[in-house]
Amino acid sequence: MRVWPKITTILVLCLSAGFSFASPPDSYEVSAKLTHAGQTFAAPSAVVLANKPASLEVTGPDGYKLTLTVTDLAPDKIQVAAHLDSAYGSMAPTVVVRPDKSASVSIGDLGLELTVSRGDG
Repeated sequence: MRVWPKITTILVLCLSAGFSFASPPDSYEVSAKLTHAGQTFAAPSAVVLANKPASLEVTGPDGYKLTLTVTDLAPDKIQVAAHLDSAYGSMAPTVVVRPDKSASVSIGDLGLELTVSRGDG
């Protein structure tokens, strides 16, 4: 009869230990669309680690370098600090996006659209 309290205690300890090892997501899938005068000139995507800058670079007439740093703010908010140098101009916006929803920013004719999804963590 005293076995049930011990089993309950063991289950509670196991569940508590399992929850304590949970960690926040540490990677993000980022898709970008780069535009100039309303025309897409690139659509890169990458897996980015949290708080670590990741760069994508392409040479040529439509060349660009895009650096992204992603920071988790809340369950419904992810911050992306972007730095874009392209054949069409430069921008360095910091935006807060909702997971799996696109957000865009433009400066003059240069535009950047981002969609961020949390990795499995």
